Amino acid sequence: MRRFRITAVLLLSSLLASSAGAQISRASLIDVVQTHKASVLRYIDAAPDSMLGFRPTKGVRTFAEQIEHAAGADALIAHLAITGSMKFPAFGDSAVYLHNKAALRTYAIAAMDHTIAMLTDLSDAAMGAEIVQFGKKMPRYRALMELLDHFPWTLGQTVPYLRLNGVTPPEYSPF
Repeated sequence: MRRFRITAVLLLSSLLASSAGAQISRASLIDVVQTHKASVLRYIDAAPDSMLGFRPTKGVRTFAEQIEHAAGADALIAHLAITGSMKFPAFGDSAVYLHNKAALRTYAIAAMDHTIAMLTDLSDAAMGAEIVQFGKKMPRYRALMELLDHFPWTLGQTVPYLRLNGVTPPEYSPF
């Protein structure tokens, strides 16, 4: 019986520690999104204006569309996880920013700033609330963890775009 109690106490302690440790802080997410913002701006700045409409192969996004997807998805992920709505502000006119580097930069800044503002306005207590994100029930912090995965993956896809245009991609740093 004593062995069972010790095992139960150890198991419960382990579960409590793992669930507390699994929750990511708002401040950490804000830091990550600020890194994303700096990275996407370096990638936009590195690309020549002529590259915005470039696609390395038929059927994939253009460079500008890939940048739009990286920055816009951060805004969508945060907005949906925090408000429950897929309706979020337009950060520019795609007929313009997909063809104009300065406008693309403005779009990326606005999308990333929206993400940061959404996270800044969220309370720490709200991070653990149960939500539904893309049809799956989960704690809000878990839905927001997608920011850690999606952006670097999506921005990283622009490396061949840059290289195929004779541009050395900016070094990516997670810090």
